[in-house]
Amino acid sequence: MAAKSQHNYAVFLFQQGRYADAIMQFDELLQEQQTGEMWSDWATAQFALSNYKEAERGFRRALELTPGLPDAAVNFGAMLVSLNRWREAIDMLEGVLPRLQPEERSSVRALVEQCRAQLAPEAQSFAMR
Repeated sequence: MAAKSQHNYAVFLFQQGRYADAIMQFDELLQEQQTGEMWSDWATAQFALSNYKEAERGFRRALELTPGLPDAAVNFGAMLVSLNRWREAIDMLEGVLPRLQPEERSSVRALVEQCRAQLAPEAQSFAMR
């Protein structure tokens, strides 16, 4: 199967909720060629299976290969939010904001504000000590 059609098939599997099968396809593709997009897709499938350590490794590799890759940064930021890693999520999401389309930008800004709201009580309790 040609790489492009295999990638499309892996994405299809992901969209069908067949995350483990998608990961197997992405694994094969990554053995042939490593791209930021491919690592991001692989990491997103890992995230969908709650394989957070693997997902983080994949997102970091994607951003290493293609700095500022919007999909990788937004999905990594969303994963950090789900893990209550608020400060890291804010840094990741704010860093990608300028690269996003206006319609995406508003939802990512809302996620950043959600993170800030989570940090506010922590800052207040620290100030009271």
